Amino acid sequence: MLSDQQFQGCLAELQVPKVDGWELFLESHGFRIYRKNLPNTPLYEYKALGHYPDVPSHLLADVFTDLEYRKTWDKNMVGFNKLEHGVIHYTTKFPWPLSPREYFYELTVHEPKAGHFCVSSQTVGKTRAGDGTLQNLFSSNNYKSMVTLVPASMPMASTSRLAVPGSSDAATSSVSLPTTGSEAHKVFKLPPANKSVRVEEYRQDVVMVPSEDGKGCHVWFGYFDDPKGHIPSSIVNWATKHGIPGFLKGIQDACLRRAAAQKETPPAAQRDRPATPDSGIEE
Repeated sequence: MLSDQQFQGCLAELQVPKVDGWELFLESHGFRIYRKNLPNTPLYEYKALGHYPDVPSHLLADVFTDLEYRKTWDKNMVGFNKLEHGVIHYTTKFPWPLSPREYFYELTVHEPKAGHFCVSSQTVGKTRAGDGTLQNLFSSNNYKSMVTLVPASMPMASTSRLAVPGSSDAATSSVSLPTTGSEAHKVFKLPPANKSVRVEEYRQDVVMVPSEDGKGCHVWFGYFDDPKGHIPSSIVNWATKHGIPGFLKGIQDACLRRAAAQKETPPAAQRDRPATPDSGIEE
């Protein structure tokens, strides 16, 4: 999830974009999409800045976090399951002849100010350092860390070690979910591998701010995904150039359909979104 400093940086970028070191990748549907190579890897991270003139921020946040509704508009979505401790198992199609990809991630939502939303998702157990190396994610901070991989050297008095299928590294063989207070660490076991390729590293952060007229919203969108496998760069570029614009347009259309449906049949109650107390973002 974004820290308070990162969140404030995103808000500032919606006014004056910081694009030094970023390549303008494409422009589509009112967004400018940039990319930057991760050091010592062939991978890119992306960010998009733009404006939906007809989608209020609360509606975008609602649709963004409604995976059941997403089945109706995202043609690449295979399905999802909500697992224990709030972990989401999500599967998506990849261009033929590539196998589908599956993700295990946490989704958090925070509204530090009325109408200002921060929606973040990140795969469990991995993070990437500034030099591009992939590392196990561990933090002693009880809440603000994601699901963590417990290092082999950590005392395990109150935590049961769980084997992660396909893992041979002792330092990455147990997954632990931090909890608040004096509770023992909760543990989460990844399901057995299937025909999908398991993505170990993915993160997405979206900041949504109401537009001046209140009818739309300004959006900062950050994304990174290591799809794994030996995929030619030409296919990655083709998929990205089609996938990002398709997603930006798809979710806008989905928001408009939901708004039209709500006018005809107002919802009985607001759908619960994932909540993250003490997210680190302050008003």
